[in-house]
Amino acid sequence: MPPPAPKEEPEDESWLATYADAITLLMAFFVLLVAVSKVDLALYEEVAEGINEQVNKKERQAPSKNLKDEAAEIVQEMTDGKVLKLGVDDSGIVLEFDSSTFFKPGTAEIIEAAYPIIASLAELVNAPQYAMFNMDIEGHTDDDPISTLQFPSNWVLGAARSASVLNVLNENGVDVKRMRVLSYAATRPKVPNRMDDGTPIPENKAQNRRVVLRIHQKPFEYSPPKYVPVTSIARDYDPTQDQPAQETPQEQDPAQQSQE
Repeated sequence: MPPPAPKEEPEDESWLATYADAITLLMAFFVLLVAVSKVDLALYEEVAEGINEQVNKKERQAPSKNLKDEAAEIVQEMTDGKVLKLGVDDSGIVLEFDSSTFFKPGTAEIIEAAYPIIASLAELVNAPQYAMFNMDIEGHTDDDPISTLQFPSNWVLGAARSASVLNVLNENGVDVKRMRVLSYAATRPKVPNRMDDGTPIPENKAQNRRVVLRIHQKPFEYSPPKYVPVTSIARDYDPTQDQPAQETPQEQDPAQQSQE
């Protein structure tokens, strides 16, 4: 007589609950990580370009590299490389305008010879392949104080020069939503304005007077102001109104007076 067939034991699938919980927690973690992180698009492009070259064995031109190469051609063809300098930083491409050459002294008025250069840059960033790039236009000054009716401080002068560049770019088709104006006055010098004993360094001051155009793919973050109910807005205090009423002494009952 053959032995009885072994009984099949039901599979223990209790581990699936723990596995599903772990996967859910991992997914929530990575979603949170992406939500709070800031993506460095310039670094992402470099990494993607390197991976593409290794995998596909062919060169992939990133938009920022193409933009930098074309901007370098404009700088080389239209300037001597001194009045307009090209560089890069962690966010993207940096173009530096020499204020002494691009603006009339002590003003925010751009000289006539500078208009074609800015117009060429506007035509470049207006190309469809560069539509995702935005621009920060920074105004920098030296530490010599200015106090005129038009420019009461270096902050105003830096902002006005940045706005002048923005206006020319906008006149040549660049959408104002892709640009913003910043003024740093003398707070971010490239080189020291003075020696340790306070002696001015004229050539350094000239380097610090500049307008910087940063072209990058970072979105402009904007938070609209929160709604404030009208009743919560502070009002001027009028001492003749809203005075607390003074309590008038109440006349006591004759019966109470007699008990006292």
